[in-house]
Amino acid sequence: MEIKDVVFVYRLSSPELLAWHSRHHSHGSDEYELHFFLDGQGRFERDRDRFLLSQGRLFFSPPGERHAILPEAGSTPLSYYALLFTPAQGDPLATILDDPLFREAFPRDGGARQRLLFEDCKHGFAHPHPARRQAASHLLQSFLWELAAGISPVGEPGNIPSCRGVSRDGPEDYNVHISRAIRLFEQHLRERISMEAVADSLDISLEHLTRLFTQHLGIPPLQYYRRLRMDVATSLLLDTTLSIKEIAWELGYQNPFHFSRSFRRYAHLSPRAYRQQYYRQNPTGYDTRMVRAPEGSRPRGPGDPPGREDARPRRG
Repeated sequence: MEIKDVVFVYRLSSPELLAWHSRHHSHGSDEYELHFFLDGQGRFERDRDRFLLSQGRLFFSPPGERHAILPEAGSTPLSYYALLFTPAQGDPLATILDDPLFREAFPRDGGARQRLLFEDCKHGFAHPHPARRQAASHLLQSFLWELAAGISPVGEPGNIPSCRGVSRDGPEDYNVHISRAIRLFEQHLRERISMEAVADSLDISLEHLTRLFTQHLGIPPLQYYRRLRMDVATSLLLDTTLSIKEIAWELGYQNPFHFSRSFRRYAHLSPRAYRQQYYRQNPTGYDTRMVRAPEGSRPRGPGDPPGREDARPRRG
């Protein structure tokens, strides 16, 4: 399993990004893509099918299938993950991914646990250590097997029954307090909020809030909040031309050096190095969506591999 690209799009709004993400396109013969939506309104078009977007909705796009993300004008901007991957040659999982009945099980609904999984995959993909990148690939592979098992607990590859009505996370994975707490986190990315204030808003104790996050998501609420802020920072680094100082201000850091230290603890790279490494190494040509290169990035040179969109006409 190879992860070829992972992006987190935070509040899709700029004309350049809207044009890029709303284009109708497809991927190569061995490339599959997952989209996981967190917020906003719009629709996902898949060949002739159209689906309304909602929080926690997961889409699967096999090779050659044309798809597009079309935000609704004037609504809350979309936020989502996009993950492009290729299964290894001979991997039995490829048989399942190519089964039409597996594809018909999408879209599916998920929750906060799936958000952490996509964040972990993105974090591992961008990590400088190859072992971390390999761990992210195994994490994705495990997730795909779990999806297959959820469609057919006793199914075999090539014999997956149709199951469009796959439900949201079970009661053990979903909790209304967690959902509301995450919403408060998202509303206070710049104006920081204490965990005590979050617990008070939910009318529960801090101990109960901590217990819920640890039980359902495996991490305490403060750690989740910090990861969320750093995840948004990666989106601003890759999806905007904002300077490092401007991104620090966007996230409520009065001192850009404090932001850089926090980001380095999260990504094991400085913000500038993270931006440079992504644009230098990513094979998809994602940087071509920008009118001008962000600060700290390096334009692709003659010796760099072309992005997959360079050879294809764009629509949208």
